Amino acid sequence: MAITKEQWAEIEKHLAGLFSSVIFKYGEFEITVTRGRVSESKTSLVVYVDDVIKGAWFIEDKERPSCIPDVWRKRTRAKYTSKSIKNAEKIWGKRRAKKEMPELYEKNEYHVCDFSTAKSLVRQYNKLENLELIKIGGKSFADYIKVSPWTQ
Repeated sequence: MAITKEQWAEIEKHLAGLFSSVIFKYGEFEITVTRGRVSESKTSLVVYVDDVIKGAWFIEDKERPSCIPDVWRKRTRAKYTSKSIKNAEKIWGKRRAKKEMPELYEKNEYHVCDFSTAKSLVRQYNKLENLELIKIGGKSFADYIKVSPWTQ
């Protein structure tokens, strides 16, 4: 079932709060969005796929779930800094710099599991076709304690 405009507004309002969690179903994956700490004084919305984030998902495409490009935030970064580009252009000139270093103006594209604002997350998720809302409010701390291997 498609998520309505009112539900999106409710999701955005809830995720903008301090203690927030929302659970979605996207294809065969359960997507959990919670507010987590990035640093001592900064929080962001962290996206878990089936309650897990693995380090290998950031690096290799073959090991990660197929939904990662859709549910994580896409970032780009230039291969070379503007300072090194200007330096190469100064030495060789623009045309020769492009000829000598064809990847001079290229960018690297990667995905990260956090969103800085609820509005940006809602904008991206609003475009997804098979996204279903399961629960606003998500899992409680007690739910995580029940499945924790340290409490058994």
